[in-house]
Amino acid sequence: MRKLRRKIVLAAFASTAVIFLLTIIVIGSVLHFQMIRRADLMTEVIDEYGDAIPSKETLAKSKSAVNLYLYDFDEETRYKMRYFTVSYRDGEAIADTSHITISSDDAIDIADHILLDFSSTGYYQDYRYRVSEKTNSVIALDWSAELESLRAMMLMISLIAVLFVIAITILFYFFSKRVVRPFEENAKMQKQFITDASHELKTPLAIISANAEVLAYKDGENEWISNITEQVERIGGLINELLTLNRLEEIDQNIDIRSVDLSKIAENTCADFEEVFKAKNAAVTKEIDDNVVINANPDQMKRLFSVLVENAAKYVSESGAFTLRLKKDLRHTTLSVFNTCEIDPSVDYKLLFDRFYRPDLSRTSQTGGHGIGLSIAKRIAVLHNGNIEAIPRDDGLTFNVTLSNRLKADKKEIS
Repeated sequence: MRKLRRKIVLAAFASTAVIFLLTIIVIGSVLHFQMIRRADLMTEVIDEYGDAIPSKETLAKSKSAVNLYLYDFDEETRYKMRYFTVSYRDGEAIADTSHITISSDDAIDIADHILLDFSSTGYYQDYRYRVSEKTNSVIALDWSAELESLRAMMLMISLIAVLFVIAITILFYFFSKRVVRPFEENAKMQKQFITDASHELKTPLAIISANAEVLAYKDGENEWISNITEQVERIGGLINELLTLNRLEEIDQNIDIRSVDLSKIAENTCADFEEVFKAKNAAVTKEIDDNVVINANPDQMKRLFSVLVENAAKYVSESGAFTLRLKKDLRHTTLSVFNTCEIDPSVDYKLLFDRFYRPDLSRTSQTGGHGIGLSIAKRIAVLHNGNIEAIPRDDGLTFNVTLSNRLKADKKEIS
């Protein structure tokens, strides 16, 4: 259940972070928009009135600048504004820097750069500018103090948001144990039920098998006794596979991880089913890299290869083909098992890894198996930080398994 706890904590962290990020973006955008609007209104007033900026009452009657009321414009504001203007007359640039500490040459240089933007309003460095066609001039308002104030405010809000995200994540971490506890107890009860039921079923099966052997000894073999024996063996195999899958899905288990030669396992597994492929006259192709050695559980790797090759041997078409590929790169080892067979486009082949799933009538008990083998294969792949997928093709079905090359030897805790 540790994975479930991690997912809950990560979901809480991601959700909280996204909410705070969107909040910061909205607040920052609104504040920045208000600042831009205020600066543009001020440059508009400067453009219209020049140095003779009127009082608040006069501006209130101005149709163009009435919105300055929103920004608490008063008579002192016009004296606090730091700006310069550069007028272009008869090819000559004339700078007015009486309202700001800057040289005329620097003001003209800034105005020349502003004109290159071909925009009527905008930012140049920390200046909010307006290019006036009416007066053929550039008005640049020093907005550095307001921008610095906005940056400081957004930094403070961001730091507070980060602290809130960390605090909420920590709280979720501690409360997540209580949240997953019912799921953990339910999962343990289900697994214990499967284990208990499997052991209880073994006793009557053993008795039935023993009675069938006695009847065969007394009366000789017949069709009915053979059928009883066959079905008892099949149910016994099903119980063993259920127990295997149940053990693989145990919570917080430790698996033995050691160096495993997958090339050798692949060769041996193919050899085990060689006669089955010959009986179906299937062409066998093996593309196995030499010395594919990774850290893994040896028994589980043998089971993984056996499940996939056995599955291919059961369902390969007559006079068809079987291909096994084993490749290793820097980060992953890839096992690919292909066999020719009929493909039904209506079947969702992702469901092959569900317990007891059989996509069509051909996958019945007559072919053997219990519909659990691929579930076991998927769990083994997951335990080794990998995955498995079934990919249908026009001529058959491919199972691709990806295993991590970065597991450490000794013990690995699984949750």
